[in-house]
Amino acid sequence: MKKLKQPLLYTLSALSSVVVDLGLFYLLRLILGGVLGAFAESVCTVGARAVSSFYNFNVNNRMVFRNKGAYGKAMLRYYCLALPQLAASALLLTLFVRLLGVTTAQGSTAVKLVVDSCLFVASFFIQKFWVFAQKNK
Repeated sequence: MKKLKQPLLYTLSALSSVVVDLGLFYLLRLILGGVLGAFAESVCTVGARAVSSFYNFNVNNRMVFRNKGAYGKAMLRYYCLALPQLAASALLLTLFVRLLGVTTAQGSTAVKLVVDSCLFVASFFIQKFWVFAQKNK
């Protein structure tokens, strides 16, 4: 049971971050979609992810991985992971929205949920073994 605790906490952290991310994405897309045109998905993804990633880092740092190391070092590593993940999310989202002909905020949000779910598992292992890795003393 103890081995399942961390992945379960990570999943709960991720789900709460998804609520923040998708909620902000939806609102931004709804408000700015008409103004941003072809750039709507990318800009809204970046805005929502900026807020949700900071929230997610702090939850993972304190509650999931219980980091006892340097906060700044862990944050730097987290964003070394988060930025390429953000780029992959934005690019894949834009690609699939265009390929599928999605035109609504609801449709874009659904595609974003699928894309980001695919990036979820790899992120857990990178965070566990690199971002929040503790040196054995």
